Amino acid sequence: MVLAVVASSPPELALRLAEAGPGWVLPLFSPYIDPVRRHVWHRVPGVLEAARAALAGGRYVGIGEVHVTSGLGPRRDDPVLDGLMALAERRGVPFMIHTEASDYRFFLPLCRRRPRLRFLWAHAGGILPPEQVARLLEACPNVWIELSARDPWHYGGIVGPAGALRAGWHELVLRFSRRVMTGSDPVYPGHEIHHWDRPDTGWDLLARLLGFHRRWIAALPADVGERVRLRNAQDFFGVPGRAP
Repeated sequence: MVLAVVASSPPELALRLAEAGPGWVLPLFSPYIDPVRRHVWHRVPGVLEAARAALAGGRYVGIGEVHVTSGLGPRRDDPVLDGLMALAERRGVPFMIHTEASDYRFFLPLCRRRPRLRFLWAHAGGILPPEQVARLLEACPNVWIELSARDPWHYGGIVGPAGALRAGWHELVLRFSRRVMTGSDPVYPGHEIHHWDRPDTGWDLLARLLGFHRRWIAALPADVGERVRLRNAQDFFGVPGRAP
């Protein structure tokens, strides 16, 4: 592995991973400072203060993953959410956002409100089809996507029986080839999303999760595949990682 971007709850655990891989494991600051109350993270006292202190220390490369779920919260005008985005914008670091909604327009006001903030859209919108993802990318040039958890054990649906990308996803990746990344999601099994007080078991399956992505990436044109596999992440985070 050349480059990894990690987040954790509580956020200090990501720093421990970064210490184990200096220069190539990059920690994001997670606002889930209380793992047991992760589903109401925006209501936990001290989130903004902790984020300001964390980024001032210079050890975190961005903020995320931040969940914004339609109908559950936080609201898109929530002051804690807006404060985190404003902080990332001032610091010039990326903001990794996870949305759960049935339409790309749920995310649209956020990326339009802060056009100078670089967003990384976790899981490319989760349940959204490629046509919806493309509309968001067209509307907001400050958004990049990553395809972690788009494997058969989480969201699924991006590849066909032969293991190559389905037509709509293939077209999207080629069209936005400089704004697509991939990765893995150790939340596993995928349906146990509310067990935030337990260690994620997907770490034990990391080779399988990454292997899924390597197969469809291998079917892309070589230059596009290299961008999606690594170079886009290097450019986005401004870090080359370690020598392979």
